Amino acid sequence: MISTASPTTTSTQSQFLIIGYGRELQGGDDIGPEVAMAVTDWRLSSVKSLAVHQLTPRLAVDIAKADYVIFVGACGESCAPNVQIEPIVIRKPSSPHYTAPILALSCEPSTLLTLTHALYGRHPQAWLLKIPTERFDKGKSLSDTAHQGIDRAMRAIEQFVTTYQRPQCISQMSTPKGAAAKL
Repeated sequence: MISTASPTTTSTQSQFLIIGYGRELQGGDDIGPEVAMAVTDWRLSSVKSLAVHQLTPRLAVDIAKADYVIFVGACGESCAPNVQIEPIVIRKPSSPHYTAPILALSCEPSTLLTLTHALYGRHPQAWLLKIPTERFDKGKSLSDTAHQGIDRAMRAIEQFVTTYQRPQCISQMSTPKGAAAKL
């Protein structure tokens, strides 16, 4: 697992978590980790990026600390030819003792969010970014479609970070005495 985040992220910044998942050596399936590693190279203090082989329950700790999460993975022939980004809606557990995902070795993004909510009483706003790819054969290189998808995914993530970044805290701005600060 690869991660980067500055421990000095200020309270005026939103914390983004990018989780790229997929297996290396499986052709296009490793597209999620590739995107996560590329986001790491941005070195943004408000963005933490993880490249993992599969989604596991222990990721709930990192998810609980984030304001926003984007899960990045490959999709095959059933996927549209373009990058897709979908909000992830969770079902809140009916029991306070919800433990099903803890027993699983691998989880879906919505299951991880449900687990995070059950353990920490909250979950971040989250999306699933699916990148089309054509090859999942062992040892095969990424297709042209996958390379184009990586570029589009990077632009989508950049747009999310820009859109959801919190403005500077009003109390840090100097306003004339008696004047109201405008948002």
